[in-house]
Amino acid sequence: MQSESVSIISDGIKLDGSYYWEEGVVNDDAPIVIVCSGFTGLKHIHPERFARFLSKQGFLCFGFDYRGFGESEGTRGKVLLEEQVRDIANVVSYVRARADQEGRKLVLAGWGMAGGLVLDAFRQVEDLVDALISMNGFFDAVRVQKALRGELGWKEFRQFLNQERLRLAQGGEAQEIDPFRIYPLDPISKGYVDSVLWKTPGYGLTSDLDFADSLIAFRPESHIDQRFARTPLMIAHGGENDLHPVTEAQSLYASYPGPKALYLLPDGGHTEWMLDDDPKFQTFAGKVSDWLKEMVWAPASRQAVA
Repeated sequence: MQSESVSIISDGIKLDGSYYWEEGVVNDDAPIVIVCSGFTGLKHIHPERFARFLSKQGFLCFGFDYRGFGESEGTRGKVLLEEQVRDIANVVSYVRARADQEGRKLVLAGWGMAGGLVLDAFRQVEDLVDALISMNGFFDAVRVQKALRGELGWKEFRQFLNQERLRLAQGGEAQEIDPFRIYPLDPISKGYVDSVLWKTPGYGLTSDLDFADSLIAFRPESHIDQRFARTPLMIAHGGENDLHPVTEAQSLYASYPGPKALYLLPDGGHTEWMLDDDPKFQTFAGKVSDWLKEMVWAPASRQAVA
């Protein structure tokens, strides 16, 4: 896979991005697919993983690191979802210029937490996006927190946040909070994070009360309205996802007003199968590719690549 590094400015912060393609395979009018990483993700983890698959199907792909991650500028490892939404919107604006110049369509895809981030970003750049893909996302943070923690655990977590807020209001110093105390993992996802992601150079973050507030306020499904009605959406989700329940995908599908498709990966959890050679990943990415060819890529182009 070939790549070209570029810089994008988002709120005065330089972001590190890359185009990806397969030499001799990329089609001149294939859509550009921007793949956005999820929580604590880096472009060389899942965005490049999808790029390695999709580029072999003739697509031109793009990945980037949010502010504070990878080679991008910004406060190291700090996550505010509203800032990541702005990063996505600014990246879309940047990539759209090339898409227009080359006569390509632009697809905005998000993995994990970015499955919802791309929906919020779309509301800022709706005229620049031709199709949306939401993969293993969640669309109402409070709903998911209650599902993961239970009602008692949710009440105890809220009490913890209130105590931390009071401590800061009384003049206490800000302190780091384990990000996975705020965003709890199911056992299988935790095993994958511990055994695979933490071994990836540059992976990790710091978190605090600001991140907790940002996460709890995250409810992209509540913002779905008629602005989405003409934009196709594919929702792809692990059929046995214990981190972001399948009901999240089903709820988004029910509320989405535009052309839509829902694919549930049989026996797929959240992320343990996200390895290039894993048959489940191959199946999952293949369904994404098939949908792109059917719904976004012109029929003549599809025949040329077939």
